[in-house]
Amino acid sequence: MKRTTLNFFAVLAFGIALSACGPKKTDSTETAKSENEEKFDTKASEKDADFVANTVAGNYAEIKMAEMAKTRSSNTEVQAIAAMLVDDHTKVVTELKEFATQRGISIPLEEKEEAKEKMNDLSKQDAKDFDKKWCKTMVEKHEKTIKDFESTYDKTEDTTLKEWINQTLPSLRTHLDKLNTCEKNLKS
Repeated sequence: MKRTTLNFFAVLAFGIALSACGPKKTDSTETAKSENEEKFDTKASEKDADFVANTVAGNYAEIKMAEMAKTRSSNTEVQAIAAMLVDDHTKVVTELKEFATQRGISIPLEEKEEAKEKMNDLSKQDAKDFDKKWCKTMVEKHEKTIKDFESTYDKTEDTTLKEWINQTLPSLRTHLDKLNTCEKNLKS
């Protein structure tokens, strides 16, 4: 009887301990970064892998945000920019997946948690405010992305990555120009 009671409490304590741990949200970008830390011997290779992982996650977010704008916005300029972003950023993801496969780089399966929160905030905007908030968010994302690309271009020793960044930057700058113009048009 004593033994049965002890076993019962041991199993109960184990069950409580397991349930307290609960499911944790794991950011697939962080998982990819951890895997890349283990794979690469040099800091330079690790930083390039982090750039690729972050860029893939960022592009997943931009695609989803653009798809949201295509369906939520009634503004034709916003819809046109959103369609362009979906096409261009889908191409970027495809190119980076190929590059990652060639280099053995782990990449995320989805956008970062922070981007999911921004999308959730956007989805709560009423129709009147959605376009302005969406443009502002996309301008900020593109400004940061361009800075990250320029910084990596200056620091990377990988000539293939450098060439890809050089080929991709002009379209990112075009996106930013169109988004800035759209944002100005929405204010007037």
